[in-house]
Parts: sequence; C-alpha cells; structure tokens
Amino acid sequence: MDRKVLFEEFHNCWLEINAAYERYAKQLGLSYTFLEVLCVLYYAKDKITQKIICDRCHLPKTTVNAIISGLVKEKYAVLEEIPNDRRQKSIYLTAIGRQYASPIMDHMHFCELQAFDVIDEHIVTIMLKGMKDYQRIFNEKLNGGKE
Repeated sequence: MDRKVLFEEFHNCWLEINAAYERYAKQLGLSYTFLEVLCVLYYAKDKITQKIICDRCHLPKTTVNAIISGLVKEKYAVLEEIPNDRRQKSIYLTAIGRQYASPIMDHMHFCELQAFDVIDEHIVTIMLKGMKDYQRIFNEKLNGGKE
C-alpha cells in the first residue's frame, strides 16, 4: 500500500482516538482540556506544577490556569507555594477531588484496558514499537530531536 495512504490512515486513527476522549468528556459535561488536566492530576504520583501540566497536555498556561482555578474553587484541588521557588505553586487533588475524579478516570481506564485486551498481545507489542519508533523519528525530523 502507498505510504501516503498508510500515513493518512494512521493520522485518522490518531484523530479518532482523541475524538473518543472528547466525546467521553462531553457526555460528562466536561471539556476535553478539562479531562486532560484532571487525568494528569489524578495519575500524578506527587504534587506537580502548572508548568508540568502544560507540558504534558500541550496546553497554554492560561487554559491550564483557568481549569486549575475552577478545581480550586470547587475544592477539588489545592495550590501550595513551593518553598524554594515562590513563583511556582504545586497542585494536587484533594480527597474530594479524588472522589470526584475517580469514577471518571476509572471508567476511562477500564475502557482503555478493555480495548487493549481485545487486541492480540503480539499486535500490541508491534504497535507500541511502531509508535515509539515513529515518535522518536518524527521528533528528530521535525525538531532535530529536541524535547
């Protein structure tokens, strides 16, 4: 098959995966960006900064700040000053925030794993290798390998 056609199929699949997350967010009355930020906070092993969230979600600081402000207002998250860097604040979900996010994240993760479980493990392994290779090569070509 023509490489250009294969790439278009790959790109369309990528877009459809993102669209599935967006539809899920809409079903919950949330925006896709809110779901992304909530996901990063929910799965964070420790307190994180707004910059980390911006970097992981590829969202502008103003968007992340608005989402974080809303979470803080609802008492779902807390902002704390970082002692050695007063310009930045650490962010984490409160117990109420984790309780709010848990059914959203648990259902999403369950569905992600269900989809993965249906695909043969050999195919998943090849798919992951291909994605990792593509990501690395694409970044090298587009950005000279810079993160």
